[in-house]
Order: sequence, then structure tokens, then C-alpha cells
Amino acid sequence: MTQGEAAKGRRHGGGELPIAFLGTYPPQTCGIATFTRDLSDAVLAADSRVRASVLAMTDAGATYEHPERVRFEIRQGVRGDYLRAADFVNYSDAQMVSIQHEYGIFGGKDGAYILDFLSELRKPSIATLHTVLEEPTASQRVIVQQLAERCERLVVMTQLAVRFLEKSYAVPPNLAEVIPHGIPDMPAGERDAKKARFGVTGRRVLLTFGLLGPPKGIEVVIRALPSLVAAFPDVIYLVVGATHPEIKRRKGEEYRRSLKREVEALGLGDHVVFRDQFVDQAELCAYLQAADIYITPYLHEAQVTSGTLAYAMGSGAAPVSTPYWYAKELLGEGRGHLFDFQDTDGLCRLLGRLLEDPSALARSQQAAYAFARQMIWPKVGSDHADLMRRALGDAVIPRTRAAHWRSLPDLRLDHLIRMTDDTGLLQHAAYSVPNRNHGYCVDDNARALVVALLAQKVIDSAKTAPLITTYLSYLHHSQDEDGRFRNFMDFRRNLESNPGSEDCVGRTLWALGLAMEASPDAGHRLLARRMFDRAMPLALTFGPRGCALGMLGLDAYLRSEPGDELAAKTLESLAAALIRRYERAADAEWRWFESSLTYENALLPLALFTFAKRTGDQTALGVAREALAFIEEVCFASGHLQLIGNSGWHVRGGKPAISDEQPIDAAAFVLAFRAAYAATGERHYLPRMRESFEWFLGANRLGLSLYDFSTAGCHDGLELDGVNQNQGAESVVSFLLALLAMLGLGDDVLDRSDVDSEIDRGM
Repeated sequence: MTQGEAAKGRRHGGGELPIAFLGTYPPQTCGIATFTRDLSDAVLAADSRVRASVLAMTDAGATYEHPERVRFEIRQGVRGDYLRAADFVNYSDAQMVSIQHEYGIFGGKDGAYILDFLSELRKPSIATLHTVLEEPTASQRVIVQQLAERCERLVVMTQLAVRFLEKSYAVPPNLAEVIPHGIPDMPAGERDAKKARFGVTGRRVLLTFGLLGPPKGIEVVIRALPSLVAAFPDVIYLVVGATHPEIKRRKGEEYRRSLKREVEALGLGDHVVFRDQFVDQAELCAYLQAADIYITPYLHEAQVTSGTLAYAMGSGAAPVSTPYWYAKELLGEGRGHLFDFQDTDGLCRLLGRLLEDPSALARSQQAAYAFARQMIWPKVGSDHADLMRRALGDAVIPRTRAAHWRSLPDLRLDHLIRMTDDTGLLQHAAYSVPNRNHGYCVDDNARALVVALLAQKVIDSAKTAPLITTYLSYLHHSQDEDGRFRNFMDFRRNLESNPGSEDCVGRTLWALGLAMEASPDAGHRLLARRMFDRAMPLALTFGPRGCALGMLGLDAYLRSEPGDELAAKTLESLAAALIRRYERAADAEWRWFESSLTYENALLPLALFTFAKRTGDQTALGVAREALAFIEEVCFASGHLQLIGNSGWHVRGGKPAISDEQPIDAAAFVLAFRAAYAATGERHYLPRMRESFEWFLGANRLGLSLYDFSTAGCHDGLELDGVNQNQGAESVVSFLLALLAMLGLGDDVLDRSDVDSEIDRGM
């Protein structure tokens, strides 16, 4: 729901103003953490009516001793934490949320999990954008566009960022407010005292500070020093700051060691000092006040803010920088000096001119300091507080819950693995605990084999390889010599005597066909081929769902064995049989294969779309279109997916049953809409695919999520007034199959970029 669409709601007035600030927070060591603390402090100081709380982002596996102001911790990669944080704010007295946005501090692709927080948030929000790119990726663009849609205002720190928002993100300029990066209020005229504190009295001090990493370009300054030191022997270059935590995690101190080796090789041991520590603000300010010249030799243009450069200007140091975006805007009109990226000689000449002309150096220092007075925290805090008041006056909070854009959950196999033992996948669960009383079945192990085969493309094979072997072994043990399968096995490994259903055989054909195509193990592929050949003739006798599942198996089989004429003819026969069923049963009002809609209905058009894509058969395509359109009319009439309830189905001439909607049916819709797009190229199927998946996450009749973010399981159904609390095998494999289809990683019928680009347009 947009602000304009929310016609009525609760408006906020004056009085006390509780604000929740969301971002990383000390003692975490990063620039955003420092900014979140300083901003909340400044807003508190600027307006006595403000009360501040913090929602602190944390790294995976890290624990922090946060101060009392931190009321909630969000683990970066745990998507459920974002939803719980939104609930926390919704039920708190906070009137507004101030979000510090940087792609890298949130979980999901490009930090997309922040949109999950906003999807559940019922309070107004403002987002401060610490990175605005001129050429964002599709996912980066949609994230910022969604921030603009959900938030009352976007705060940026430069006019250039406003232009980028309009040009690259299609965000209107009137939604953006320019408030500079805040800096401490540092008194001028203390340079000599601060030099004495650090033991550099009488020396000309160059300084760079911040989290260290290759993009900082420190080596450019080091390589400029030999000629500079020859002319000015009293020069010393201070490099202050710890290595960036992410760089240290991946590569250790490799970059810092390379810099130290270069210093030694150039004989600069008396002229370069590294302070390998994340210094507190008081000590940082002292270093800045000791510096004559501050240098940001960054290697890349695409940076619209830099807290380090802003701090340096406020300390009274003369700023020297490469021409990244923020530096070009801040250092214009004589406030600083620019040199080209990696231009060692140019930097050396520029520093030499400043050091040999004390009056020019002083003018640069004074101009930078005067300009930076508008950036001191008391002024910036007051600007933010004023914006919050104005935004609250304009905000309209929707009374009703809307279906919001959500990022996709991470692909996690936790519950699938929990439900699997060395025999196979157990059928049922008591809540989230495997229930051994009901044993195993071929249906679930075939579905699980499909999921494991598809998941191996994105999850460590150490997790998927044993699952593939286990599920294939279970299916092999369950198959009789005539090709049929005995569906059920108790926990003591006793197989039932009766053969399984048509669906059981059809699902196994699908799994075996995919194993032939996708298993990385040659032994798996050979066994799957033998089992498939034995069962394939049975499909010719099946009813509609067994027939459709057999078609999916044959399609996968033919991707690995394209010259198999018998398989191709069997597929054609099954498609013809399904089309005949439709022609006999359908009329103008009831465009379906049977006289009732029951379970997993979307499987039938899914199979025909898959066949039409392979063969170009226009009759099959026409039937698939009509049938999918019919069940779409029935199941999306209320504006979201409402599945046919298992408590009575939907008989021709009657009304659809409501109670007991099943995850397997929602997954079939996801796959069917995906196959429809693959066969036709018509993009209107993609939003329906997304809406079908959202059924699992709460876009359903009761507004309840069936997916459990804590267990990575899925509840067994949507009942009349709640969810079935058990999390059995069929439900979790249905969710995972739907998620894999959404991720575009299931098979080769759809290029992932097609789905992503359509989703990026806001479906």
C-alpha cells in the first residue's frame, strides 16, 4: 500500500518522540555502528522530547556487550529476526524508525532482508542511505525503490546522491532530503598540542584513518613519499585504523603486511607509522587535530559519502583526495585538493606545493574547517530531529495489513535433514520433532529426491550428496520387479504388501528422470535409468495426476536421453490422454479435466505446459492455458491465493471448501506459473508465481506464515482458524520445491534473470 493509497489512518502529532534507530552499533567496529551511535546521541541532544532505542545488527556467530540503549538484536543472516524486530517495534511505544542503510550490513542478496522488516513494520520510517550507486544492479535498484516506497523520506548526504536516485533508481527528488554526514565539534588551533601528545612535535604530519583494506589505496601515498621525504625530511605519514573485519576474515592481514614490506623496501621506516587499532572517537579526533594534511587516496570513484573525509575537514586539516564522488562535491571551491586515481607522481607534486607554501596550506585548512561547521553533530542532529517531526506530521499509517514485497528466504535444509535418518525421510512430525510412529513412504522420498537434486546447485554438496543417496536407496528398496513401488514402510523397515498408488509411481518417475539428468554420481544415474525403464510402461494406465507426474519424469529423462524414441512416444501418449480427459470433461463454465477440483490441481496444466515447451504442440498449450486460467479464477478470486480445502474439495456446481489448505497445492501453483512463462514468454504469469509462493509466508486467507524461520520447516496446512502445528515431510519438501523454483535454480526451463527482473519490477 502506498502512502497515497492509505486514505485513512492515524496521524502523529507533537509531544514526546520515541525513536528506534536501526543499524550496526558499538562495540561492533564499523563506520555505520559509529554513525548510528552518534546520530542517536545528536538527535537526543537536539530535542529534549526524543527518547532513543536501538535495533542493533550483529554478525553471524558474534556476541556483543551492547549498552542499555540497544533493545533488540538482529542477526544479519537470520531472516526471521527481521520480522520479529518489526513486531517488537510495532508493539513498542516507538513512533518512528531511523534506518541506517548500507547494502552490506543486512542479510539476503544485497541486504534484501531489510525489506522484510519494512514489510511487517506498522510505524513510519526514515532511511539514511550511506551508499547510492550510479549503476546499481537490478536487486540493488529494487531495494532502494522499495525503501522509497515504504519510508516517509530518504536521507542522503550529497546533492550528487539526489541526482543518482532520480537517474538510476527512478526515485523522485522530493522524497530525498540532504543532510550532511555528522562530525564531532573539534576546536581549531590545537595542532601543536596534539602533535606533542603523539610524539611528532616539529614534524609535518600526513594522516589517513579508517578501516584498512585494498580499496583505500594506502600504497599510493607510500610510493609518493620517497621524493617528498627527500625535499621535506620532517614528513611523517600516520595510518590509523584496524583492518576491515570482513577483509581480515577472508584474507587476514595480507594487505597490511604488504604495505609494511613496501615501507621497508623504500627505506621509509622513520616516516610511516601504522596504528593497527580501532581507536575511540576522542583519540581519533586528537589524531585528526594533529594532522597538517589529511589524505584519502581511495582507488574507486563510486563513493557518495565518506565519514573519514568529513571528520578530517572538521578537524582543520587540509584535505587531499582522489576524485571520488563525495570528495569532488565536498572539496570544490578551494576547500581541498584532488589528484587522479593511483597517480603517485601527481600526489607527490600536490603535497610538495602545499608543504613549501605555508600560507596556501593554512588557507586550505581554514576553508575546510569553515565549510565543515554545517556538518557538526549538533547541527546534523537538529536537522534529523526536524525531519522526523515533519515526516511524522505527514505520515499516514495504514489500518489494514497489505501484501508487501518480501525477499526470498535463504535455502535451508535444516528441517529436511532433521526428518531424514539412514533409512529415508520420515513421513510425519510431532510439531517440529520427527514422529517415528508413522514410518516412511515413497511419495515423500521421491519428492525429497527432487529437492535434494535441485538444491545441490546452490548448497554445499557435503549436505546434499548423502541425502540424494539416501532417498534413491529408499526408492530402490521399495521397487518390485514389475516396476511398481510399495509405498509405506514402518519404522522397523517392514514394507507394506500392497503396491503404491499411481501418484506414488508418477512422483518416483519424476525423481528418477531428474536423477538421470542431474545427479553428479554415475552410479546414481545408472541405477535411476534401470529403475525408470522398469516403471515407465505403468504410466500409460494412469489417471490425470499420475499421468502428469509421469510426463514431468519423461521430460527430465529426455533431457539426458534425447534420442530415446520409446520415451518420446510414451510422453506423447500421456499428453494425448490428458488432453482427451480435458475435452471430455470441460465446458464453457468448467474448464477442467474432472468434475471436481481436488488436490495438487496445478500439476495438470504444469505437465501440459512442459510438454508444449518441448514439442511446440499448440493443442496442449491451449488446454494448459485454459485450465490454468480456470483454477486461477477460482483460487485468486479473493486477491490472494486461496487453495481448495481438503475438507470437501470443489465439486462442479458447488463452492470450494475452505478448511485444510495444503502446501503441496501451493507448490504446484508456483511450478505451473513458472512453466507457463517458460512455454509462452508471457510475463503476467510471473506475478502469479510470486503470489503463489507468498502463500507460504502469510499472503493467504488468515494472513499467517506457514514457513517456520526458526526450524526451516513448514506447517502441515492452513486450517479453518489457524495453522496445523505439525511440520511433516510433505510440507517441508513442498516449500523447498517452491523456493527452488522461485530462486530460478530448479531446472533449465527458465532463465533466472527473467524471474529476477520481473520481481525487481515490484511483483
